[in-house]
Amino acid sequence: MTEKITKQQLINQLEHTKNNYILGLAAFSMFDSGLSDQQLAHHAAAFGRYTVTFDQVVILLQNPNDREIALREFGKMLMRTLIKESFEHIKDYCEKTDQYPPFKAQSWYEFGRMIRNFLSHNCKFEFNKYDKDRLPITWREKSITIDLDDKSPDMSFFSYVETWELFKEFTNFVENELK
Repeated sequence: MTEKITKQQLINQLEHTKNNYILGLAAFSMFDSGLSDQQLAHHAAAFGRYTVTFDQVVILLQNPNDREIALREFGKMLMRTLIKESFEHIKDYCEKTDQYPPFKAQSWYEFGRMIRNFLSHNCKFEFNKYDKDRLPITWREKSITIDLDDKSPDMSFFSYVETWELFKEFTNFVENELK
């Protein structure tokens, strides 16, 4: 039997996902500023019978090149989590409540779906026939075109700004258009 989810539960899921993103941005900011380096050296995470020290993180963040790579990858993970989880929660709710057609009709739906796939596949566009038949897709001033197939555009294509704006469109849809 499929578990029934309420609109309020969906809103709560989106809020939790948003909070996780913001917590991650706070950590990102601390790592980027160097404020966390000394504190991390004296702390660890303990769970079950394991303890993980943060020495590796301190060493990683001390090297400018390693710091840049680590922060870029951490940032992509934050973006992936916000977009992918939010999109999937909404999709699941819409399927279970027979509201998939309004979801699919959103002006950002195809763009959001393709960005979810992009973020989930090592930040690389890999279009299938279904995707290719829908291209080009434009949302705001960003276009996904066939030229991007098998490509990994840099963060200027889809960054924290677009991540936040797309998430806001997701939540606006949920709060104002779903039953």
